[in-house]
Amino acid sequence: MKIRNAYQIKFVAVALALMALGWLLGSKFFDDSTLLFSGIVIVAAIVLICYLVRMANFVPAQVNHFLSSLLCKDYMIHFPPTKDAELEEMYKNMNRIIAQYRNSLLDIEYKQQYYNRLLRIMTHEMRNSITPVITLSSDILKHPDNYTPDRLHQGMEVIHGQCVSVKTFLDSYHKLTHLPDPKKSLIDVDRFFGQMQALMNYPSVHFSWAKGMTLMADENLLTLVLTNLIRNAREATEGMADADIQVVATDSGGSPYILVSDNGPGIPDDIRDEIFLPFYTTKKEGTGIGLSLSRQIMCLHGGDLKLSLNSSRGASFMVVF
Repeated sequence: MKIRNAYQIKFVAVALALMALGWLLGSKFFDDSTLLFSGIVIVAAIVLICYLVRMANFVPAQVNHFLSSLLCKDYMIHFPPTKDAELEEMYKNMNRIIAQYRNSLLDIEYKQQYYNRLLRIMTHEMRNSITPVITLSSDILKHPDNYTPDRLHQGMEVIHGQCVSVKTFLDSYHKLTHLPDPKKSLIDVDRFFGQMQALMNYPSVHFSWAKGMTLMADENLLTLVLTNLIRNAREATEGMADADIQVVATDSGGSPYILVSDNGPGIPDDIRDEIFLPFYTTKKEGTGIGLSLSRQIMCLHGGDLKLSLNSSRGASFMVVF
């Protein structure tokens, strides 16, 4: 409505200007000023009508171009700045909508890839666990006479172990997909890091933070995130005489974050894209959901958990709020 009113004012201004021009020219240069004035007014009216038609179609054309681009998934369209204040505001809003639409589609695409990979891993793990159970139980049923009590007991131990493995896997998946919504509260970092120091009382772990800093987060879930990261850092530096793990909270630049860094061997380039995938692990023991669970917690907070590549040695993880 504001745009339409602005153009109406411009239309009237152009019409009045043309009419005034016609009257001045007619009265100054011609005797029959009435005739000339009438001609100029007609010409001015024609020009004004053309201008009105062009301006009336301009905004709908821009809106149609905008909607067509969205339908065609043209994420790169960008409306340029203009001196017209109303058009500038409309263009800014259109550009914001395009950016949000692009980010939403990219997020959907990322989640689709994430869950497709998760499904492949689950299928692989379940098949690996169930296949020995099917093979062994089938052999026992077909050839019961071949199994002495001791051998039968051993077979049942294998079946029991595989079933426990499946249950552990499913319990981990349930934990990953049934996280509670964060109950955010204002956390005093002085107090919170003091508690974390008592909880993680290891010589190699050092905490530092900006004095008076606060965070808006679920304290229990944030404790779980930091515990996972510090545990991973301790395992990465295990056996090192100069092991050093830094947990730093800062709000530099107005954006609070916590950085957990270690001086271990670091994360190889070829697996950096895999470490946040559920059930992916390079350890002999463990479920492989620590990093994925921690990232899910931070995403529920509206933040993220990122692998920082600024460290020349070891690994650094940034907890972003």
